[in-house]
Amino acid sequence: MGMAAVGGFLLATFGVLCGFLVRQLVGRLRSLFGGLVADGVCVRRYSSEGSEGNTYWHHVYGFTTADGRYVEFEEDALLMPQGQAVTVRYRLGKNPARTATVMGRGGAWSPLFGQLFGIFVSGCFAAFGVLSLWLGVEELSR
Repeated sequence: MGMAAVGGFLLATFGVLCGFLVRQLVGRLRSLFGGLVADGVCVRRYSSEGSEGNTYWHHVYGFTTADGRYVEFEEDALLMPQGQAVTVRYRLGKNPARTATVMGRGGAWSPLFGQLFGIFVSGCFAAFGVLSLWLGVEELSR
């Protein structure tokens, strides 16, 4: 497989992943800076085991929207105990659970750092794909 094909594959795969993560982060930031604020609580904290024996912690948060609906959503935050009171930011709409976040003051900053890390890693692979594609095209044009 040529360098251009590898570059195209890397660019397509990691470019889509990076785009998805950026879109998700923008939605969270829109909720953080322009959303409604509600008092919430970490309802559940549970673990799951990965295929390699690693333990992954999951956190479920609950809050009541301005129109009186009780909503639960899942978002990872480091060191968040069950029962911990948090500030939830969300945008009112059909499904506030999709826009809800505990990022920010009164919640946790770890979801932001995890998202930025994912964007950085996938962006690096996408950039490597662009470089490989460019070098492969240069090689073919000779």
